[in-house]
Amino acid sequence: MHDPEEMEKNVAKITDVMKKVEELARNEIKTKDDQLLVTGALLAITRNLYVNSIGVHDAAKMFEAVANSFMLTEEFIEFHKPTLH
Repeated sequence: MHDPEEMEKNVAKITDVMKKVEELARNEIKTKDDQLLVTGALLAITRNLYVNSIGVHDAAKMFEAVANSFMLTEEFIEFHKPTLH
C-alpha cells in the first residue's frame, strides 16, 4: 500500500507545480491566438517529460488515457447537468 504521507507530499508537489506553470502560461497569453500556441508548447513539454520518464510506449498509453478521459468527463457532466424547475 502507498504511504499516506508520501501521497500527501506528492499531491502538494503536483498542486504547487500546476499553480506555477499555469501562472507562467497565463502570463504568456496576450492574444486569443496565444492561448493555443502556449497550450501547444505545454503539450510538447509534457510529451517530452513523459517520454523521458516512462518511455515512448507508456507515454503514448498515457496520452491515450488522457484523451479518452476528455469524452468521459464531458459525457458525465452532460448526463449529470442540473436542471432548474
